Amino acid sequence: MPFHFEFSVDHVEAITVPYCSITDSIRRNRGFIDLRREPERAAEIEECRESHALMDFIKRAAAIDSPIFTLGCDLGVHTEPVGVSRRRREVAGGYVQISRVDYYATNTDDYAALANTIVDGLRARCASDNWRISLLGKWVNFQFEDEATGIYPSLWIWFYAAAADRAEALKSRERLISSLSDVLPCRK
Repeated sequence: MPFHFEFSVDHVEAITVPYCSITDSIRRNRGFIDLRREPERAAEIEECRESHALMDFIKRAAAIDSPIFTLGCDLGVHTEPVGVSRRRREVAGGYVQISRVDYYATNTDDYAALANTIVDGLRARCASDNWRISLLGKWVNFQFEDEATGIYPSLWIWFYAAAADRAEALKSRERLISSLSDVLPCRK
């Protein structure tokens, strides 16, 4: 049951939400889609077409009674360098960034408690998968129209599932995302 995690806080800069699409030599971000209370719009998220578990996660987070919502997500795969054990060489990963619906009234201690819940829950569900989780407290400059504006905390959840081959790494990532969805409070 190899499970590794880390938690840190990025004090450097705040990202602004909502945000437009960004395309450069490193990324192809399609921009923020506000899914709060509109789970059917999860189909508009391109990454959801690649992962049923991510689709389910985002739909649950967007539900009318969910206390959280997503700010962004991404998925990817890569092969680790030769110095890594063959049983962990293929990696499927990604991230979801979440915020509380009441972001203006949520503090960093609330996200630290949520991070502990995530770690405890995923550790219990890891079984024989090889998962690594990086939890990053990230400041967000919320600029929603007709809502509270300002800089408030959020939680960026980076996840990686490693296996001997790419197909197994992708299956493991699906289990990881499903487990993440199970341990997050997606119902009030």
